[in-house]
Amino acid sequence: MSFNPDLHMTYTQETQGKAIVFRLEGSLMGDSTQQQFKEAILSRLDAGQKHFILDLSAVRNVNSSGLGSLITLFSRTRSAGGEFILASVPANVRNLLHITRLDTVFPIRDTLQEALQSIQ
Repeated sequence: MSFNPDLHMTYTQETQGKAIVFRLEGSLMGDSTQQQFKEAILSRLDAGQKHFILDLSAVRNVNSSGLGSLITLFSRTRSAGGEFILASVPANVRNLLHITRLDTVFPIRDTLQEALQSIQ
């Protein structure tokens, strides 16, 4: 089986001010990288980090597994008194969030800069 970037995800993380910014690329479709990403956020949360921004500008697809991960991370972060913000959400992903009414649940900012400013 060859690597298909449309079905897999990569991510990077960096601290910017009070927040950790995760830049996701590819597809949130339940692959092993998605699980690693989820564990990375949860371990940071357990260590006391409370502010997370997901830069979704390079995300192409999201399925129910991907949405489930986002909901879990959002819920755990909020329960810990933190913030979990989606930024630079592509139109197709924003449409999915709208159809599932999750756009009324997640804080969504048009740009990474707006997300960072909302935390500062």
